[in-house]
Amino acid sequence: MKKRLTKSLCVIIALLSIIMVLPFTVSAASDFKVENGVLLEYTGSSKSVTIPSTVNRIADSAFYGNKNIQSVDLSGVSVIGNDAFRNCVNLKTVSGYDNVSSCGAYAFYGTAFLTDYTATDLVMGSVLVSSKAKGSYIVPSNVRSIAPYAFSKNTDITSVTIGDGVMSVGEGAFWNCTALKTVTVSSQVSYIGALAFEGTAFLTSNTKEFFVLGNGILVDYAGSATAVTVPNTVKQIGAGAFYNNTKITSVTIPASVSGIGMRAFAGCTALKSVALPSNLTLIDKEAFSTCKAITSIEIPASVSVIGESAFISCEKLKTVKYFTSADISRGMFANCKGLTSFMMASKPKKIGDYAFYNCSSLSEMSMADSVTSISASAFTGATKVSVWCDSASFAWNDLALRGVKVYQIGDANLDSKVNVKDATQIQKATAGMVTLDFSATLRSDVDFNAVVNVRDATWVQKKLAGIL
Repeated sequence: MKKRLTKSLCVIIALLSIIMVLPFTVSAASDFKVENGVLLEYTGSSKSVTIPSTVNRIADSAFYGNKNIQSVDLSGVSVIGNDAFRNCVNLKTVSGYDNVSSCGAYAFYGTAFLTDYTATDLVMGSVLVSSKAKGSYIVPSNVRSIAPYAFSKNTDITSVTIGDGVMSVGEGAFWNCTALKTVTVSSQVSYIGALAFEGTAFLTSNTKEFFVLGNGILVDYAGSATAVTVPNTVKQIGAGAFYNNTKITSVTIPASVSGIGMRAFAGCTALKSVALPSNLTLIDKEAFSTCKAITSIEIPASVSVIGESAFISCEKLKTVKYFTSADISRGMFANCKGLTSFMMASKPKKIGDYAFYNCSSLSEMSMADSVTSISASAFTGATKVSVWCDSASFAWNDLALRGVKVYQIGDANLDSKVNVKDATQIQKATAGMVTLDFSATLRSDVDFNAVVNVRDATWVQKKLAGIL
């Protein structure tokens, strides 16, 4: 009996010694920084990682350069951000990706998982992440989106058919596929990213002035006109469609257009005027960046999303009428050194990081009481700015604490106080007895709709009476 106990004890000790030298591979909950279902960062050192069940999205660069990870289970994840697993050189095994519906640029670049797959296509969920196709190729019927750079530098593919199942073609999807001559794109495709066909024979052989693919997406403008009128058959101005076109001075965009893609007009340095249509819903990232000749812009109320740096470095832009309630995104007007006046004719909630960075000439801005978040860096370098807002608003208190000059909205005659004279001035303007210039309208428009009328006068009177 004693011998059996001794033997059993020896076995247990041996097992414990083995366990103690094995690497600890189970990630602790604290290794995952998660907010609202988004995995922002992984700080653990495990070789095998299982994404928590609460996560449905992996943020950009969440695992970037992690040399420890060898396998990952993505069960439950639907969105994988740009560079999410980039340069995870030892990552060989990825599982549980049946629910993936979106995969960002270079998400698995520099991993063994991406370089070692043996099939023609690497499909994760409904996303074609990478392909080694040759000759004539038909995108598989189960694919709904083609990831950014999925075919980039594939010099063996000569033709491709993108069928009805595909909804989007990512940025640079066929970039530098030099032998690609023929592309058939279904009318169901509603998004084509920047540089999707850049460097292909298909694009360079185009002779059409307006090169339209998919569901009315203007992929490229190849004309020579300085004043451009976009056809009303176009539903979206695609990413990079006019990129670095230094000839165009004006563009007329029809009501049929609902979206302006990333960097669509970026680098159009001669572009002086553009009227945005009333049905527009999207202005994507850097859409008008470095359009140095534009002097004014009106953003319609229909716009619901504006990407980062949409108007960055528009150096001659002087006035903005902001009719949309879309948040003012990161760097939206950064380096617009000529910007003097910004009229908020709407009710946005947030002003993002560096939104007005280095707007050194910005002297006047109206701000609605709907604004409840202003980044600490929003007005960095905008040292001359004065903001007209309500003294009871978040903006008044927040900006005053930072040393930004704030004035009570409703000061129509610019005497630094709101009184009966302002109400009278607004009533006269309503009756057509006086005309208010841009600055006076900015200060008098207390309901933030860019129109000075009897409602504004009534508001001033209520403010004076202490009702508001």
